[in-house]
Parts: sequence; structure tokens; C-alpha cells
Amino acid sequence: MGRLRSLRRVLLVLLLAVCALLSLALIASQVEQHLFRRRAEQLLSEVQSLELRKTPWPEALAKFQHWGADRKFGDECDEHKCSLQITLTEPVFGYPPPTNLSALLDDYFRSRFKMSYDTGPFVRVEQRLLRAYMRVGGRPAGVFATVGMRNGIVWSKGFDVAVETYVRDVPLDVPHFFEGEWGEYVLYASANSFPRLDEDRSNSIDPQLTLHPDYLIGRPSSCEICEAGWVMFTAYADAKDVHRLLQLDLSCLTRWHPCLTQRDIMPAAWAQYVAELPRVDALRGQLACSPPVIELLGRDSANILTGEILGHRDEDDDQGYPNEFARVRVQQRIKGATNWNVGEMLDVPASLPARQEKASLLPRLPLILFGGPVTEIEKGIEVEGVCSYLPANENNLKLVRQGIDQDYSAADNPK
Repeated sequence: MGRLRSLRRVLLVLLLAVCALLSLALIASQVEQHLFRRRAEQLLSEVQSLELRKTPWPEALAKFQHWGADRKFGDECDEHKCSLQITLTEPVFGYPPPTNLSALLDDYFRSRFKMSYDTGPFVRVEQRLLRAYMRVGGRPAGVFATVGMRNGIVWSKGFDVAVETYVRDVPLDVPHFFEGEWGEYVLYASANSFPRLDEDRSNSIDPQLTLHPDYLIGRPSSCEICEAGWVMFTAYADAKDVHRLLQLDLSCLTRWHPCLTQRDIMPAAWAQYVAELPRVDALRGQLACSPPVIELLGRDSANILTGEILGHRDEDDDQGYPNEFARVRVQQRIKGATNWNVGEMLDVPASLPARQEKASLLPRLPLILFGGPVTEIEKGIEVEGVCSYLPANENNLKLVRQGIDQDYSAADNPK
């Protein structure tokens, strides 16, 4: 009987010791999470305090000096151009790595004992530990701030947050890229400046830009096991708009109930995005080739030239679908278009007007042609979009050049 009581005491002491250790670990984890959030909020505040095209670079460097080893300068930095990134990561963020011990052990046992499984026992234990960590308030996260300089002045800045989150009893507004009651994914928010917007398109304007020409809000077209939102703005965006769009809710780094969607982590920007959706959808396909649109094309097109349309032709592709092309003779390179030579004649993709209108366009009509980034397959110029047949007259060229003046990458990378 005495031995039984002693065993019970030992077991009780062990249980209390385990509970105490778990409690200490939980407290330490929560303290670490709140310290990490405090550092992230400080970094965000410092980025918000920078005013594009106004803040001197030495002032920005002094502001970020205290981040020490968390800072990293770009590979190409000189007195004319430089960039700086500050990276903060929560200790569990990105764990486990691709080649971790658990996966190696699973591979060994699979090979050694001729076992068959996709996810081995060691990786399963690791996953359960991570889920347990997240259930008790752990929020693996990474924060990334960037600042860029041109000729001694801050011209770009940005802030990105990635938070590992989870959901149980999946709600309707959370993406269904997982099965069952438990799902893990990355909640991502990004707000960054760019020299031009919508640069992956060719002669196309996002309808949002007619509402606010210096910034865009959206989500990626594809995002595997994640929920993401982004803001893109130019150096010419109003400082008040930039400050509002950079209002990210970093309480997502410590909330007991995890943040799930963009409206949680980027509330100001996402509320505007949702409110504007009906107007933006109504504008799709309805844009006119107005002076503001021509100026936007000047800013956001990677390649611009003037050329003569010498003729048109139709050609079916390998699958029998009709394609239309315009025969172009290059007259002048206005922006980019380094793969084009003056006087060169090439066939470029074209969305042509009605056939009865073609005849009036054929007699070597000088046009302004716009295009997206140049690839190895095509030269990045197309005769299509909202200003497909834009005459190369003095007024239109003036508007285009006004837009180019707002794209500082054009000045940094002259043709």
C-alpha cells in the first residue's frame, strides 16, 4: 500500500512538472509573439514615416540603423541608386525546412523496411506539434520591409506580411483548398511601390486606374494554399493614400483567434477594394482612349514606339484558330523597345477594326504602338487594346511623354 502511495506521488509530481513546463513554454511563446509584433509594428511605423520623392536617403538610413543584422543592402548600391531590405521572422516561421530530420527519418524507414506511405510517422508528429503550437496561440510569421533610393532621395518603399494561419469548421469566405475540419494556409498582405503599374499587360489599362491612377488593390490570380492581397502604388501617389493603404493590422501576429482573410490583415485597403468592385466591373471593356488613359499607357507600358501600318493579314494557328497580324515599319523608339530597329518591318499581333475600316488605315498611317515586357518569343508590341490605333500626332505624343516622365525605371534604364 505504501509503495502504491509513493508511486502516485511520483506520478503526480511528474504530471505537475510536465504541466509547469508546458505552461512556461506557453508563456514564453506568448511573450516572444508579442515582442515580435512590437518590433513589426515599429518597423511598419518607420516605413510609413518615409515620404516618397521627399525623404533624404541619409535620413532613411539613420532611421533603420538600429535593425543591425536584420538589414541587407541590395547587390548594386552606389551614390545614385540603392535598396535596403529589413527582414523579421518569428522563430517557427518556415519550419520545417524542405530537408529536415523528420523527412529523412521517414525516407530511411520507408527504404529500410520496405514500407509504403506518403506522409511518414515522423513528419506526422512534426505536423501535429506545429498544429498544437498554433492552437495555443503560436502565429509563425515573417515581415519584410523594403526601401529604395534614387539620387539621394527615397523613391520606393514597401511592406509585406506572411502569417501561417489555420481554420476549423471552414467558413464560406475562406478558400477551400483543404479538406476536413482543419486547414493550414498562409495569409499574405503586400503593399509596395513600383515605377509603373499593370506592367504585365500590353496596351491595357486596369479600370481601377480611372478611379485612382496612382494605385491598385487586388489579389493574385493564383495562390496555392494561401489567401493573399496586394496594393501597388507609384511614387506619385498622394502621401495620405499611401499611409492609409499601408495600415496593416499586425494584431494578426498575436490574436488568439487567428486572422483568416484579407479584410483581417489589410482592413483599410480591402474595404475599399470590395466597395469599388461594382464600379470597376461596370467599367471593364468600356474605357475610352481619353487623354488620362493615354498618359497612363505612357507610364505603364514597358515598350512604346511609333510605326507605320503597311498592311494586315489573317493566319490560323496550329489548332485552327484565326489570328490577325499587322505589318509594321518602325519609325521611332519612344520608350524601351530595345529589340526594335528603326526601319525594321515585322508582323505584330493585332486586334483589327472592322474590314470596311481597314482600307482607311492601310496607307502608312503613323501610329503610337504600346507593349508589355519584351520576351524571347515576341517583341512585346501589339496593335490591340484601348488605344489600338492611336495617331502619332503632337498632342498624343505629348500625353505619352507626360506618362513616361512618371516611370522612373525608364530614366534608370534608358533605351
